[in-house]
Amino acid sequence: MREHIHSFVTVQLRNALIGFLLGTLALGVKAEDAWHTANAQAAANQSLYWGTYRPNLYFGTRTRSPNTLLTGLMWYGVNEISPATIQNIRHTCEQGDGLSGYSWQKHDGRTYGTQGIRDPLNHIIIQTDFIKNPEGEHGGDWVVRVTGSALEDSEISDSDISVLFYIGMDGEGEMNLEQSGSEPTFLRGKTRELGEFAVTIVDHPDNRSPRGGPYPSTYDLPDLSETHVAGFDLPSEHIWQIKDAVQRRILSDAQEKLLKYRDPPPHPAHVFFLEDRPASSCNVYVFQKILKPPFQFDVVFLSKSARSHGGSPNAADADRFSGAVLNGILNSASQKFDSRFEDSFRLYEKGFNDTQVAFAQSLLGNMIGGLGYFYGTSIVDRALKKVDVTEPVDYIQEMDDLSDDYFDADMLETAGPQPAPQHEGPTSLFTAVPSRPFFPRGFLWDEGFHQLLIGQWDNDLSLDVVAHWAALIDDDGWVAREQILGEEARSKVPAEFQTQYPHFANPPTLVMSIKAFMERLRAQSQALQEGGLRSVAATDINVVINRHLLDKELAMSFLRDIYRRFKKQYEWFRETQWGDERVGGRKARGGEGYRWRGRQGIHTLTSGLDDYPRAVLPHSGELHVDLLSWMAFYARTLKEIAQEIGEKEDTGLLFEDERRMLQSLEDLHWNPASKTFCDLSIDEKGRSYYVVHKGYVSLFPLLLGLLGPDSPYLGSVLDLMEDPRHLWTPFGLASLSKDDEYYNTGENYWRGPIWININYLALSSLYKNYIHEPGPHQERAQRIYRELRRNLIENVFKEYRRTGYVWEQYSSIDGTGKRSHPFTGWTALIVLIMAEIYT
Repeated sequence: MREHIHSFVTVQLRNALIGFLLGTLALGVKAEDAWHTANAQAAANQSLYWGTYRPNLYFGTRTRSPNTLLTGLMWYGVNEISPATIQNIRHTCEQGDGLSGYSWQKHDGRTYGTQGIRDPLNHIIIQTDFIKNPEGEHGGDWVVRVTGSALEDSEISDSDISVLFYIGMDGEGEMNLEQSGSEPTFLRGKTRELGEFAVTIVDHPDNRSPRGGPYPSTYDLPDLSETHVAGFDLPSEHIWQIKDAVQRRILSDAQEKLLKYRDPPPHPAHVFFLEDRPASSCNVYVFQKILKPPFQFDVVFLSKSARSHGGSPNAADADRFSGAVLNGILNSASQKFDSRFEDSFRLYEKGFNDTQVAFAQSLLGNMIGGLGYFYGTSIVDRALKKVDVTEPVDYIQEMDDLSDDYFDADMLETAGPQPAPQHEGPTSLFTAVPSRPFFPRGFLWDEGFHQLLIGQWDNDLSLDVVAHWAALIDDDGWVAREQILGEEARSKVPAEFQTQYPHFANPPTLVMSIKAFMERLRAQSQALQEGGLRSVAATDINVVINRHLLDKELAMSFLRDIYRRFKKQYEWFRETQWGDERVGGRKARGGEGYRWRGRQGIHTLTSGLDDYPRAVLPHSGELHVDLLSWMAFYARTLKEIAQEIGEKEDTGLLFEDERRMLQSLEDLHWNPASKTFCDLSIDEKGRSYYVVHKGYVSLFPLLLGLLGPDSPYLGSVLDLMEDPRHLWTPFGLASLSKDDEYYNTGENYWRGPIWININYLALSSLYKNYIHEPGPHQERAQRIYRELRRNLIENVFKEYRRTGYVWEQYSSIDGTGKRSHPFTGWTALIVLIMAEIYT
């Protein structure tokens, strides 16, 4: 599977490149034009090889390869001799750490990012500035500047901080510590993926350290002003647990020191010091500095392949990428980010002020800073594939009261197959994550929304992510809705949610990102006619991020490869998620109906809407309006791709699919009594009935642009949206009507709170389908759009200013942020709402 994914993500680019080269030769274009294309390909690959691809950490880097160097930052205050000292070691992003805010203020996804972290318990503000020089053959050089400053209003004004930075080798290779008197300490190594490299730390000349003491002459304690290095030998698969190993060693040494040195006891920085213990067999090295704020130091990674002198990296190379020189490099990168951000989103032109633009930059920065590379096995249960039935058995009628989960313990004998979860893979995935502390892994439902923002910022970065997801679609057309790859990812997921089932679906949101790409491609068509790649240098950032917009053949190659994958997924949906549109007296001209599999109790996790009310008693005769809407949207988008790449037969077939689905949407799901689109189920007498729960599910035909401006149903849907008795609030559209019996009850996840992704879809559809199109509801659509957009921007910004975070959801009662934070997955779509950029 690993080779399969690699071939899809890279070979399609290689084939497109070959095609372009042949095409240019046939047209008589000069050889240097083909060189520009090849150079652009190389620049794109190098700029993405290294990155901050460990989003579950406050700061960490790795390469986009299974065998990699893993780096990370840790810190803790050393101000008292207390168990709390080592309990407060920061490493992985945790909501329980009590930080008053942390975010990437800026991150471009390729070469630059700056992040601020406010840590009240450790009385410190940490800033990380990351910059790359992606030259050479292995991703080039990079440096992270770590800066510490005192937290204003802290109860400790002169805090002492222990800062740790580690480098671990996950895979084959070698690392050795090189220490020689007054020269900087270098960690030198070599791997197949990175070639020769070196890592060193460059201090700021004004750094101060606590003295400790004075102590009796019998005390043998280290000089806290020096950079210290400790070594560990850990199994490769456990390097991510380095914090545990560090804590155990510090605690063991602290107990020994407190027994040995009692009168007086040592300074806390000496008690909780990570003793130097490098050894020849170490695969993890931890650099330690004990500092008083303000402080600053640079961790410099140097690749031999990027050295113009051809030798091993040395201190002079480090000096050219650190200290005062780095100040200018970072300032230039920050200014370029600001300029590119305004070119991409035009927020100043929209009238937003500096504070609001900085807020929007942070949302984008956190989305981009949430990109991660994941590699490992996943747990999949394919037991149902052994069952010879027309439809996967996911519900047992005679024993069902609240569940259609075929793995319910009470149903095992009746259901037939026993649970058989197996580890599959390993596989790899490059993806954004919804929330660094709470959901640091890939989610199919979320990723299509993520790519709407990322694609507007960096087209080719977004296509790279989409290609990775497409490579995970198996031969049946299925892709797991949660990508929990490896033990590190599984450590964040309760055991009962780790197993994925190949008859469970998730909303196919990635096709939204492909649709957005096609819209950008059409907008770029004029530029393609005016020179394409030959108009600028091949390593220019505008080429690197827009190669598939500047080269039409490359774009078509990508669409052809992607189309095959997603058409297979579309067919899988039709084969596994079909619903019975004929039972209970139903009549539908289109003959299309769909039902989410995986219903369990009050949850339909597969729909993405979790606890949103459905039929009280799950039934095989249910039909779900949101799923039929997704399928109609899927058919429409695939039809557009097929038309673009010249698949005439498929275009016709998909046109017919879409037509039938839209007919069924009207015939089956429109409830004239409640004047809403509704789910359907079967009552105890075998009759079909409408499941009326007004809310997000009722809006899906509008959200996905399936209703024309003259639709007879549009007025009623707009009524539901703007009625304060139902969904309208001063903060955004609520997920469930205030009149519904389930409003704000139970888990209250999708039963009232405001979600930004659905509100974005509402604004997008209003903007693209109704406010500019003549029709009986144009003026009302314009008013709803203006007020809803203003309410969303104002509330998310207000909560960000109040709390330091953007949130997973917002209260429909008072607008306060709720649940996971920072949640810079689809909540970051506020940037596109501010910019009025919609798909």
